[in-house]
Amino acid sequence: MPIRTQIWRLPKKYNLSVQFLLTSAPTFVSTQLISTPKINFHSIVNSPKHRYNKPHNATQKTKKGSDSAGQNSEFRPAANLNELNIAKTLVSKRREKGITQEELAAYIGVSKASVSKWETAQSYPDITFLPQLAAYFNISVDELIDYHPQMIKEDIKKLYLRLSNDFTKKPFDEVMDEIREIQKKYFSCFPLLFHMGMLRMNHFMLAKESKQPEIIREAIDIFARIKSESSDFTLCRQSNVMEAACYLILSDPAKIIDLLEGSETLPMNENLILAMGYSMNGRMEKAKEILQAEIYQNLLSILQNLTALLQLEATNPHASQTIMERIGCLSDAFDAARLHPATMLTAYLNFAVAFAAQNDTERALSALQKYCDLAAGISYPVTLHGDGFFDKIDGWLSKLNLGIHAPRDDQTVKQGIVQCVADNPAFQHLSENLKYKHIVEKLNTILNP
Repeated sequence: MPIRTQIWRLPKKYNLSVQFLLTSAPTFVSTQLISTPKINFHSIVNSPKHRYNKPHNATQKTKKGSDSAGQNSEFRPAANLNELNIAKTLVSKRREKGITQEELAAYIGVSKASVSKWETAQSYPDITFLPQLAAYFNISVDELIDYHPQMIKEDIKKLYLRLSNDFTKKPFDEVMDEIREIQKKYFSCFPLLFHMGMLRMNHFMLAKESKQPEIIREAIDIFARIKSESSDFTLCRQSNVMEAACYLILSDPAKIIDLLEGSETLPMNENLILAMGYSMNGRMEKAKEILQAEIYQNLLSILQNLTALLQLEATNPHASQTIMERIGCLSDAFDAARLHPATMLTAYLNFAVAFAAQNDTERALSALQKYCDLAAGISYPVTLHGDGFFDKIDGWLSKLNLGIHAPRDDQTVKQGIVQCVADNPAFQHLSENLKYKHIVEKLNTILNP
């Protein structure tokens, strides 16, 4: 018989998307619990909730070369000697300056043959010559060797999605090795490092069980370092929540409380004031966008928090029924199943778990049928989007760290949806029930053909 702790702490493989911790807002987190079976397809870096935040701009105080993913940078492969572009830079800058190889050689104090070899990539200048060469051409050493320690936001998103997809096509350890090499290359690009931590949180369950804690601890180290070295307040705050989420996965409540206790402050609703400011300034469309984004975030946050509260009240029939009714009212009012199916899949699943805990098999199966029907009707790949009511938020959604995309590839998402029912210990007593078996079969047929 399912018991309360089974409802609250299902095996880690059911933690299907840490990343929806951030599906409410471009930059911060709605504190959704993640240790239960969730199918939140957009997560942490991609979350609605915490206020309507604009992307950080150049006016924000940052440590040089560390916090902002500069818009003039480009994604480059790892910087080994074979990939340094000193030759190209030397040729270009020498011609711009209008000097010959002989003149450059004379200035540096080497032979013309040495300069020729540098410019044809047959050899590289001695490291002691680099500052002298850079100064001569009035550029930095990084510019001289064409080295970029930062990655722009769009390339971080592309890299994250590519690596997420690689987890389903390549051996787990091979993808992790590449992630670690990328971290070395961009050691102080904190927005990128944050995403590398998120990759671990969203895919650790694909590793061998014995290695999973190690993967999560690596994520903890990343988030802790960001907090220690970055001066980007929002990124540090995100990292603190993500570090706490890691300890949730590791079942360490003391660390969670230590990191987050005292953070439950009342919101100031600054976006309402901001929207009114835009309205007074005649920018009505911008005001509408801000208010819609705020309502969207709050709606998902309330639904997700109600679902978390249901988990705590699962064995209390009266309290759980009241919570489900409120979730249903909000869902109907905003068409939440269509607007954000991940949130309602999580809700329906927890309805079923609660009914199972109360030995109400009929209603548990009814909730699972809703879960199945919704999962079958989703248009894959899952993306974030507005609707007829939220008709001003698509541009805002596209500015989230992962844009409108899910933090996991389609195949992993679909497998997770099926596993949440088929392998869920809360439904073990239904394993021979014909209706339950039909639901599992339908999910497998549609999602894992």
